[in-house]
Amino acid sequence: MGSRVIIIGGGVMGLSIAENCLRRGMEAVVLDKGPFAREASWAGAGYLDLRSASGVGGAFFALCKKSYDLYPEWTARLKKDSGVDPELLDSGSLDLAFNDEEETAIHRMEANLKTFGFSGQWLSPAQAAQIEPSLSPKVKSAFYLKETRQVRSPRLTRALLQVLQKGKVQLRELEPVDDFLIKGRQVIGVRTPKGVLEGDAVVVASGAWSGSLAEKLDLHLQAKPFRGQVVMFRTKPGTLRHILFSGLQKAFTYLVPRLDGHIFVGSTLEDAGFEKITTPEGMEKLKSGAAKVLPGLSQQLIEDTWAGLRPGSLDGWPYLGRVPGKDGLYWATGHFTHGILLSAVTGQLLAQALAGERPSLDLMPFALDRSPHAAAGI
Repeated sequence: MGSRVIIIGGGVMGLSIAENCLRRGMEAVVLDKGPFAREASWAGAGYLDLRSASGVGGAFFALCKKSYDLYPEWTARLKKDSGVDPELLDSGSLDLAFNDEEETAIHRMEANLKTFGFSGQWLSPAQAAQIEPSLSPKVKSAFYLKETRQVRSPRLTRALLQVLQKGKVQLRELEPVDDFLIKGRQVIGVRTPKGVLEGDAVVVASGAWSGSLAEKLDLHLQAKPFRGQVVMFRTKPGTLRHILFSGLQKAFTYLVPRLDGHIFVGSTLEDAGFEKITTPEGMEKLKSGAAKVLPGLSQQLIEDTWAGLRPGSLDGWPYLGRVPGKDGLYWATGHFTHGILLSAVTGQLLAQALAGERPSLDLMPFALDRSPHAAAGI
């Protein structure tokens, strides 16, 4: 494999792949149709946990677990090399039950986690209130899991960009890819409004926009965006210390506390095309969901609201690795609701494949032409 890699997509996936290529001495060029890291990577909550992955199991859990395990060393390296702290925190989490149905669902999740060696602790309302005094008195029980972490995704991508700039990686934002250069079976580069760019390999890591690039290659990619809306509250630091999960399916809400006191409240999961807007209904769902678990939030300032587009896939599993029938072409997209979590391992696995190394996990379960797996949840 040659040493020049063209990466289409300047979100956390593309930047992670580029950073791992840089460490292996490969030349990387990163292109993005817009500003770097301003789509799903910027919008995401950044909580890192294995709760839903434990319910899927198999290769999907293995992928999530490997990425989870890579995070401490990865973020420490990025912090040292960039001077930007991604704020990886071992927050721990509380799954809150307000009724028997929610309690039963959490027990099922607990059983899944136990099969992979994770054990949490059930807390009474009084015990939960001891560690989170602002919790609603209506909480029936809470399940504490210490292994839930978080990273602040805008700071993570800023750290990656700093490292890449220092490494003299070509970072070309506001430069969309118009077409691919193909010679026989080999993809040898891309064409942009600024001209032709040739490389030894091309990686598509364009998130929710990867489907339109697949069409240029006559590839059938089952991928579409899923909108997530977000509310950010401003509170005093320490108002909330643990990540909170509440509700089932459409009523599911999570609260992620930042070091500076901001509380990230997410999120909707909507099939709304590329309409990246907030809606009155979405805002009401999030505000009422947040106030249900932390009643005092209704008196706090809403600092910001926004929406992002998660890249969907055939089954909620990402597409990773070589593209069948197209030499030199690789895919890294479709991470759905697990994007920030999976960014560490995606960068490692794609760089290994590009460098001609044997990837540390088998990529076959994540192939573009796979049969559907049991769906990955949120």
